[in-house]
Amino acid sequence: MPIHPAQKKWLDKILNSSEFIHSKIDQAYLTYLIEASSQGRELKETTIAIEFFGKNANFNPAEDTIVRSHTYTLRKKLETYYLLEGKNDKYRFRIPKGHYRVEFIPASKAFYAPYWIFQIVFKKYAGFTIAVLFGLCVILGIRVHSLHQRLQKYKIIEQNDPIWKDYLQSSLPILIVVGDHFFFDEQSEKYKGTIAIRHPKVNSAEDFHALFPNLILEPSTEPYFPYHAIWSLPPILSILFSANKNFTLRKSSDITPQMLDEYNIIFLGSIKTLYKLKHTLLKSHFRYQIAPHKVIYCPPNTDSVQCYETKLHSPGPNEDLVLALKLPGPKHNSIFLIASYHSLGAPSIAHYFISPELRKGLEQKFQEKFHTIPPYFEVLFRVTGIDKTPYSTEILVFNKLSEN
Repeated sequence: MPIHPAQKKWLDKILNSSEFIHSKIDQAYLTYLIEASSQGRELKETTIAIEFFGKNANFNPAEDTIVRSHTYTLRKKLETYYLLEGKNDKYRFRIPKGHYRVEFIPASKAFYAPYWIFQIVFKKYAGFTIAVLFGLCVILGIRVHSLHQRLQKYKIIEQNDPIWKDYLQSSLPILIVVGDHFFFDEQSEKYKGTIAIRHPKVNSAEDFHALFPNLILEPSTEPYFPYHAIWSLPPILSILFSANKNFTLRKSSDITPQMLDEYNIIFLGSIKTLYKLKHTLLKSHFRYQIAPHKVIYCPPNTDSVQCYETKLHSPGPNEDLVLALKLPGPKHNSIFLIASYHSLGAPSIAHYFISPELRKGLEQKFQEKFHTIPPYFEVLFRVTGIDKTPYSTEILVFNKLSEN
């Protein structure tokens, strides 16, 4: 059953409003929900995930919040629309909390109390009402100012920060990808049970089957995270929490190509654990090798090649190479990779990028060379330290990347 013409008129007005016209996915999602409601369908989160967002039958709402995130955004956009452009609309669409059914109601019923009550009260007690409202506004203003002052103490990054603004301002959900090592299980007669094995040349299922085509071994069901990933999380989580942004956590071995279209992504971890994300490096001028630890840089518009190496980790002074790549995603989203060979580098650079003071030198280099801080870039760092404590950070390569 198509959308009723009476509803279609108001829907078209919403879709062409400034609140919706620049977001094709919000336009399509609102239309989908209204069509389903017109047909009398009671949608569930799983149904929406499969039908609209193209998820498969293994979709788990507990792990993936894409439906709830987009529905929350839709409610907020409708509220903003009816406060501004749609304030005189005679009919309104409303998505009740906890439901995916769209209600089509007269504007007068969209208020919590009938309009006539406000008319009577205001006419009879106009002076008193104005005085009370003025007093409440003063109290509320003082309260808001106090809260604002307190919140400033917890704010780490501004909403318009040149590095993070597409994560803090975008309506796209955020996916944090934590790099996990590839382990496989073997039944051991010697140890009388299952043991987990890691091979240095095996960093994905493809590597495993290429190296051991005839072995019948299963990838381990338990994830194994190196220090690179876990110690890089706190600084990134701190900026998201301070900006009140929701996010989804996934290990890198679970990433699918479809996810690269749906989220603004942040990867944290070892270069060995990029998995599906390693293909996004093709948008940069970097390539890497696992053994030996080598990053190869091919400068644009030249035939030259620059190689940077780092030794194996030792208990004494160490050097680590860290790739920091902010890349354009396939659907106007962003993919930020912070990846290193050892556990020294990635946590240090994650902290570096959330600190305006620490990254001031990098921003100055961008300004001097490109006259701006580009939205997408590639940087290679050398971090030097002892064990997992860095004491110096050197910028080896920095370059801006195309937005296409």
